[in-house]
Amino acid sequence: MEERDELEIETRLRAALQARSELVTHSTLRPGIPPNEHTAGVRTGRGSWWSWRRMWVPVTVAAALAGGVFVGAQLPSNSDKTEVGAGGQPGTAGSEGSQSAKSDVQAGSPANVGTVSFTLADGWQLTSIAADAGCVTPKTRPVPASAGEAGTLPCGVDALYVKTDAVPTAWPLSTASSGTGWWPTAVDSASDIVCPAGQPGTGSQSGSGSSGSANSGSGDSGSGNKVKSSVLLRTSTDYALAASTTATSTTASPATAEYHEWAVTCTGGTGAQPMLWKLNVAPGATPPAQFAVATVVSVDPKYDTALLGMVGSLHQAS
Repeated sequence: MEERDELEIETRLRAALQARSELVTHSTLRPGIPPNEHTAGVRTGRGSWWSWRRMWVPVTVAAALAGGVFVGAQLPSNSDKTEVGAGGQPGTAGSEGSQSAKSDVQAGSPANVGTVSFTLADGWQLTSIAADAGCVTPKTRPVPASAGEAGTLPCGVDALYVKTDAVPTAWPLSTASSGTGWWPTAVDSASDIVCPAGQPGTGSQSGSGSSGSANSGSGDSGSGNKVKSSVLLRTSTDYALAASTTATSTTASPATAEYHEWAVTCTGGTGAQPMLWKLNVAPGATPPAQFAVATVVSVDPKYDTALLGMVGSLHQAS
């Protein structure tokens, strides 16, 4: 840019600042009266010209300061605006609050069976059936009176059985590797087991499925609905459970379990999915003589979310 141009811009800048100064001073002290002698006697109808000049003066100053190139000021963006969201937490404008304001706590209440703690889901009940065993069933079902008769599932189907004094030489651990290991008594063949699920289309379930004996409202020996096939489907040594803390450490360490899963089909067209979890001891700890276990025989999938959620919360009570 030539020196003459720079001088012209400087001159205009000074004139603009002068005009702006007069405008502010006179409009403040003598409102409604034009601020310099050149406009003396001008009619009030010329006020619109001054309104235009009020807008132009700051633009001229900005352009001069930028070296003659007009630079527009960026308006603030609403995308960075912060408001108070739900629960008094800061959140983004237009949102319902930050994610941290939302609760991630699982619905339910704390429960214990022996040395094991877990979260009891809403709508479910815990019944103690032995000193170190309990059944978790929907509240819509009758409360289990006892551990059940020999050759029956301790808590029936679609229920959680928790036992904290299981030993490797007795069910359910002693038969965990067997094709029919989910069933509490030894059988010569899978067909010796009455199907734990009811006849298709009836909506009935045995809740026990005793071997070789009749069960009302279910696929008993009279109806001929027996187990057709029972195979060990999947296993894992580190099924992830809830994170827990100890009295000497505040760092959460994930609990794990040894997991076994079976696939069961029945002659009547129904089926079941038995599952077994054995809680693992902490790494480096001496294996105990007794273990905490949990079993589920799933027949109706509508209960799976609650059942697996409770299993996932299992951990040794501190």
